[in-house]
Amino acid sequence: MATSRDRWPLGGLPQPHSPGRELPAVVGVADLRATNAAAILAAVRSADPHPRLSTLAEATKLSRPTVEAIVEELTDRGLIEVAPAVSARGQRSPGRPARRFRFCPHAGFVVGVDVRARSVSACLADLDGRPVAVERKAVRADLGGQARARAVVAVVRNAIERSGADARRVWAATVGTPGLVDRSNTRIRQADNLKNWAEADIVTVLREALGCPVAVENDANLAALGEQWRGVGGAADEMVFVLHGERLGAGVITGGRLLRGHRGAAGEIGFIRFPGSTSSQPGLEPLVPDPDAEAAITSYGRRLAAGIAPVLLALDPALVVLGTSLFPDPGLRPAAELLLSAAEEEAGNLLVDLPRWQLSALGDEAVITGAVRFALSSVEEVLRTRPTSLPVVPTESGGGKA
Repeated sequence: MATSRDRWPLGGLPQPHSPGRELPAVVGVADLRATNAAAILAAVRSADPHPRLSTLAEATKLSRPTVEAIVEELTDRGLIEVAPAVSARGQRSPGRPARRFRFCPHAGFVVGVDVRARSVSACLADLDGRPVAVERKAVRADLGGQARARAVVAVVRNAIERSGADARRVWAATVGTPGLVDRSNTRIRQADNLKNWAEADIVTVLREALGCPVAVENDANLAALGEQWRGVGGAADEMVFVLHGERLGAGVITGGRLLRGHRGAAGEIGFIRFPGSTSSQPGLEPLVPDPDAEAAITSYGRRLAAGIAPVLLALDPALVVLGTSLFPDPGLRPAAELLLSAAEEEAGNLLVDLPRWQLSALGDEAVITGAVRFALSSVEEVLRTRPTSLPVVPTESGGGKA
């Protein structure tokens, strides 16, 4: 039976109220307490140095008894703790120092998963988004959907076990995958390069294994989110991330948020029929070794730019980020830079306004970084609004590594 944990919002900021849906005229006591708890937790997380009770009361405009009661509740739930006392200039202060409080990022965890044709990777991260454990597993490209789902569960469990974290403190997970994903982030609609993957229902499988909310999202979309969060896209509200590996896709950030389209298929540039293609299938053919490698890479970059130029004309991004696994060895970075410069030069002949072009700063980690961010956003939503609704996990004496 589904619990409140399984119904948390996944995937970003709160949505505006639908027309005709009014806010309630009366706020219940429980709702008010949840709002106050969220305000106090936000004050603890944003304050520098760690705040005292009096500082929290002043910041939230709540009475000291109210602040003290909620602080105790947040402490019992493991979300905050008393910070170690630090005396000024190494001198012991007379009397008992006032307690200061700090956020506990290991109160809970999220999981990001990157599923590819030949590998499955999982990252366990804390509530500040810092990786705690990363696990990778090579798999056969022809692996069936159910077997691939079992590999996902195994890799995630290995990451949790290696970290020493309590599995009950995993509060959300996101699976990044090639293919089309529905707008609700609960179902893979199509994944042509992964055998029976769409029928595997990875969301249900992983949710039952972890007992927490799980979402699935297109890999290029997650790569765009990851680059926006931890890469070169942080200052760009209008960005196109071109993910080039075994297949071609794009993640689009517009107005600072991910563009998903009517059915979740925005950015599927792999269905474009590129100029000069001799294949009966859409998309850009793989870049194959060539005796004249420099000429081949330059030509490939120009064809890439020509193919996606209509997309860039329609979106007018400030930044185009190229993420590619074609050149995984750091020593091959000059080849990636050549591909980028060729695409940028060709785009200059085709576009009205030329965006900046950059290589991904995250490289092969872009998708899994975005998966962590996507999962973390759902937990942040709860922390911002009703942190006391988070599940309480008893703390064992001695504690775990986390």
